[in-house]
Amino acid sequence: MHIDAATQSALDLAWDKKAAEMNMGRWLSVCDTEGWGRCPENLPLLASLFGASWYFTRFVFFRGNKLAKYFDQTDKTDFSVETLRQSILQELTIEVLDDELDGLRIAKNEVMLQVLVGQLTGDLNQEQIEQALSNLAEATLWCAIQIHGIVQDDLETQIGILAMGRMAGREMNFGSDLDLIFLFPGDSLDSSAIVSRRVQKLMRHIALLSPYGTLYEIDMRLRPHGTSGTLISSASYFIQYHNERRAIWERQMMTRCRPVIDANGMVKRSFEQITSSIYSEYDQEYLRTEIVHMRKHVQDKLGRPKGKYEIKRGIGGIMDIDFLTHYLQLLHGNTHKGLQTASTRTALRQLEKVGIIGEKVCNDLLSAYDFLKKIEGRLRVFDMKTISSFSQNVGDLHVLARAVGYLETDMDFAADRFMHDYLQATQTVREYFVTTLGEI
Repeated sequence: MHIDAATQSALDLAWDKKAAEMNMGRWLSVCDTEGWGRCPENLPLLASLFGASWYFTRFVFFRGNKLAKYFDQTDKTDFSVETLRQSILQELTIEVLDDELDGLRIAKNEVMLQVLVGQLTGDLNQEQIEQALSNLAEATLWCAIQIHGIVQDDLETQIGILAMGRMAGREMNFGSDLDLIFLFPGDSLDSSAIVSRRVQKLMRHIALLSPYGTLYEIDMRLRPHGTSGTLISSASYFIQYHNERRAIWERQMMTRCRPVIDANGMVKRSFEQITSSIYSEYDQEYLRTEIVHMRKHVQDKLGRPKGKYEIKRGIGGIMDIDFLTHYLQLLHGNTHKGLQTASTRTALRQLEKVGIIGEKVCNDLLSAYDFLKKIEGRLRVFDMKTISSFSQNVGDLHVLARAVGYLETDMDFAADRFMHDYLQATQTVREYFVTTLGEI
């Protein structure tokens, strides 16, 4: 099949032009062999995807012409949690556990593909991408519980789940894992053991690597007592634990928390009972010192990989914005209830709204947050790995620079511009951090 001018132009602008051209050649050969004709009609968009993600390139070849509709559709996709729940669940018959979990993996990948298509077409901005991916995670988790619940009693009524971190704030990126806390309503050790076994099986299946990929990696380190704590806590113990005096870092983590699975309202009621402890009155100097200490610890331990810039944990990275925001939320959240939010972006907007930070500070931090999260997403979407660093060598950055939008023909020049803007953004973020909290 002949490559038309529009498709060739898309290949020329692809993030990884070499990969895009190679995969397009393979795809056109498959189309000829299978008799699919021009599939999809929007070949330029497919060319862009071939240059953006090896993970989804594999998925396209696996699913074949079944995915053409996602490239050719003109209507915007509804990525609300409820719509995703129903659209995914109706694809499943829930008869054989392993088969249905594979079906769930495929359905999840198809929705994630639609998010990537929205990114490539410009229909979704960075914030909308993260909201869609977070809603997908919530819907996928709910569907996995429905599958397990029907196979082995009604699991949803036996547990509740709190999302933490990026999922809680609806700020997940490609490749993000799930930070979860599991609660059950009773205090019986027998019921705890039974439910724990079911939760363990659920988590194994969610994180299982299969030919269809994984659903999600799950991080349970934020549960009470961390990795040394029980897998699933009673609601009463969860309330008791967080209403006791806790370290500042634990209070920080709980600013990024919200119920996601809560059939009986247990989780919402439990969380409401600890909110006043999270957003209590703090000694400002003690709060500031503890948050700076923890930020320095993370930066020194994980924020300085040799020969790389660390987007998340490094100087002026995403965690600078997070920790600055945590500090102001904890300091002022008792007075300003609008600051009691799990979203970094929403918190920044509320801080500006009530006059705690200025409009320029808010806009600069939001812009830097979007820019850094955009880089993170572009790095991760290639093979859905949890990557948060990139090379300091300009010669290694041609593909990443194009992915972020630096499309000059001279790739070294484009990479130089990208590097300059990255360093400028992180310098600005660190300056605001120091102004608010002091030197690290």
